[in-house]
Amino acid sequence: MTGAAGAILIVIGLVLYFSGDGGSRTRVGQAGTGMSNGGTAAGSAGTALGTSGAAGSPHAVPASPTVVSGCVTGRTIAAGSSQQPVRVGADTRTYQLAVPATDARTKALPLVLAFHAFGEDASALERYAHLAQIGNAEGYVVVAPQGVNDRWNFVRRATIGPDDVAFVSAIVNDLTARMCLDSHKVFATGFADGADMAVTAACALPGTFAAIVPVAFAIMPTSCPAPGSSLLAINGTSDPVTPLEGGGADRPAPFDGTQAQPMQARLDHYAGFVGCGPANTWTRDTTALRRLVFTACPAGRDVGLLAAVGGGHMWPDPDADPPKGATRSQFSATEVALAFFRGHATPTPATHAPATQAPGSTGAPSSATEASRQ
Repeated sequence: MTGAAGAILIVIGLVLYFSGDGGSRTRVGQAGTGMSNGGTAAGSAGTALGTSGAAGSPHAVPASPTVVSGCVTGRTIAAGSSQQPVRVGADTRTYQLAVPATDARTKALPLVLAFHAFGEDASALERYAHLAQIGNAEGYVVVAPQGVNDRWNFVRRATIGPDDVAFVSAIVNDLTARMCLDSHKVFATGFADGADMAVTAACALPGTFAAIVPVAFAIMPTSCPAPGSSLLAINGTSDPVTPLEGGGADRPAPFDGTQAQPMQARLDHYAGFVGCGPANTWTRDTTALRRLVFTACPAGRDVGLLAAVGGGHMWPDPDADPPKGATRSQFSATEVALAFFRGHATPTPATHAPATQAPGSTGAPSSATEASRQ
């Protein structure tokens, strides 16, 4: 299978296999596939996307001609977790690095960047998502970048902070030079503002990320040059911060005057960037899971949404304590993300030189996302 008929439906099949209709913890990637084709259509969101900004200016893919890969030089980084510094212009930024043990490695390692939510530090996401723990066991290098003032400049305003797209590019360049990474298998995920940062980085650095999994994201840049990364969004149907229908409360400064965009409008927009056909109608696979999958995507690309029925503003996991009034998720967003990543690779290595955009220039439309995790 290719396009949206492939990897997303395989992920769905694995979710259904392990969770049933409200059953036990999902362990994706450990069994065969299956899927339910039943379901009813749901109304799509009706308001238009915002029009301010464009995060698709000519940013580079991270593999600069001046960066010699560790696959060539033989350089490597020992297994384990550490905090790493990296220069971004005149500044020194930090990121948490988790390198898999030797027995979990392949020659060229896949890389996952995981972005924390507003008000969190780089270690917070790991405490509830366990991306480094699970990803390292499956052979992934996992990076948790640290946002300045515990936030991300995904809207690319000088009032918010430095250019975080340049930070992302610097991290990938840094690791490309210091170890053997598979440039076809660079991925990103994140929660809430971190999810928005993952989407912004994918659009601003075309050709870098093979696939992204934003959890509870809120905005879509107005421009996203080809080749678009595959995207699987995850969101709760009862999320009050990033509701599927869009809206939510305005955020405080410096994110003031912004609201979440309707999910289907966001995905319609992104599917157009990737070159997919229209979305199918909503499908209800179980009492706990709905999905929206786009058709006729280019070979190897997928765009879709998994919606946790009754889920609130949280990283879905069967073992997590859900916010008050929200339903406990029947699947693990971490394992769904890793399963989705396994099904994707970029068709060619990244080859462009890195460039940056001044933080004062607009890069993404306005949105409302969380002021803090709930």
